[in-house]
Amino acid sequence: MSKIFSLDNPVVVVLTKIFDVMYLSLLYLIFCLPIITIGAATTSLYYVSAKVIRRSQSYVWREFWKSFKLNFKQSTIYWVVILVIYLLLGWNINYLGLNNPETANYGSTLSAVYLTMIIILVAVSINIFPIISRFDNKLMTSVKFALYCCFRHFLHTLAMFLMVMVGVYLVYLNWGNPMLMFTVFLPGIICWLITFPMEHVLKKYMPKAEQQLDSEGRPIKMWYDE
Repeated sequence: MSKIFSLDNPVVVVLTKIFDVMYLSLLYLIFCLPIITIGAATTSLYYVSAKVIRRSQSYVWREFWKSFKLNFKQSTIYWVVILVIYLLLGWNINYLGLNNPETANYGSTLSAVYLTMIIILVAVSINIFPIISRFDNKLMTSVKFALYCCFRHFLHTLAMFLMVMVGVYLVYLNWGNPMLMFTVFLPGIICWLITFPMEHVLKKYMPKAEQQLDSEGRPIKMWYDE
């Protein structure tokens, strides 16, 4: 009987993971409510997805709050700047495409340019929040690194971009539908999936630290190396 409720029982492990994903998703949505905190919340979402959900290290709330406090300033500055750019580009697309007949001859071309810029910004954003969660860099260094990763690891970025778009589509598809209540768990699910291509990229750029040994002489691994 004790084996059934053992923490090593596969069923218990799966149920624990599901609970953690649900808990993380709800935390993320709650911390996003002030709007201005979305950047820091997204950084924490990735950090917990990689460390707790994927690698079973520590606890959801402890690591979420730790990352939120540590990366709040940098994540918030990036989020506010990128939000303003999104709004400006979105307004320009709407103005050129819908409300100004005088721009009909070139409006569609400019709209396509603006839309391409939005896609690039989304791709950069998908990369930068994991980067902020992992590296202690200045903001502009993180932005440049995220832009580099977008093109250097294009297929990884494309996979992550498609995951995010699937999530957005599912929310849109269920808008006004009772099934919408289940989409509140999408942030944790999608971010967990994103950790697979993203961690593959991040491992390539982690600095090599001096090897340390535990009390029994075994090499100590960082949580992201496991």
